Amino acid sequence: MALMDKGILPLFLSLLVLFGGFSSVLASTTPAKIVSGFVSSAAARLMKWLWSLKATTKTAISGHPMMKFESGYIVETVFDGSKLGIEPYSVEMLPSGELLILDSANSNLYRISSSLSQYSRPKLVAGSPEGYSGHVDGKHREAKMNHPKGLAVDDRGNVYVADVMNMVIRKISDAGVTTIAGGKWNRGGEHVDGPSEEAKFSNDFDVVYVGSSCSLLVIDRGNRAIREIQLHFNDCAYQYESFFPLGIAVLLAAAFFGYMLALLQRRVGLMVSSQNKLGITETSIPQSSYQKPPKSVRPPLIPTEDEMEKQEEGFSDHLEN
Repeated sequence: MALMDKGILPLFLSLLVLFGGFSSVLASTTPAKIVSGFVSSAAARLMKWLWSLKATTKTAISGHPMMKFESGYIVETVFDGSKLGIEPYSVEMLPSGELLILDSANSNLYRISSSLSQYSRPKLVAGSPEGYSGHVDGKHREAKMNHPKGLAVDDRGNVYVADVMNMVIRKISDAGVTTIAGGKWNRGGEHVDGPSEEAKFSNDFDVVYVGSSCSLLVIDRGNRAIREIQLHFNDCAYQYESFFPLGIAVLLAAAFFGYMLALLQRRVGLMVSSQNKLGITETSIPQSSYQKPPKSVRPPLIPTEDEMEKQEEGFSDHLEN
């Protein structure tokens, strides 16, 4: 109805203008020209009015979700923070198997056993039991964070926290809580690299530990960038120390077998070389064409002529005496 009211008013005004123009030129023009001009003008205005009233139709595409469920999974609540005043925001696992729970709303970090249950009671690692926020380093229970929203754990169990509201990265170790990067509020710009104390982050970032490169990746969403912090080698070498005894045993075994193989090879080489020398010696001495047979130790059964004569002479000399 409103559309019709809006359309009738322009049509009425158009007819009024046409009627005024028609009455003004009535005296100076012929009736045929008057009728022809009136009809053409009215037709043009009518077509324009109809075109403006044409409704634009849009094709509505209904977005029906295409889901395919895979059965066999069960959802179960294993920790209810509402009963303890804890609001879990992120979870990470320590090398010991325990879990870290980051409470961003209360600016606290908790540790809990991996065997979660409704009766599990987490222990406060860093932060304020009263839920106070701020930027205070030092002992675990005296430190304060400001609504952190990300954490990572290296191979030694050190925890790195993305303290986004303070725009810094905190490190939690056995010695306490320290700041390792960021915190320059008065620096110009939103994206500043360089030494850790000069770097600047946005207020929306997360951290990821990469053991293969011994580094900490910073997903700086506010600056639309991925940044890297090289960590101390001692914090990443723990994964190699766990395999140290096995590596030493493998090296010793390899050295022993190598030594035995070298001895065996040397012994075989000496045997082959001695046989080769003996063969060369035998082939290098030529035998004469005539060689006197070796003299036998045992006397022959049939004596020779010389021996017969010697025996006869000895016998005759014995008779004469």
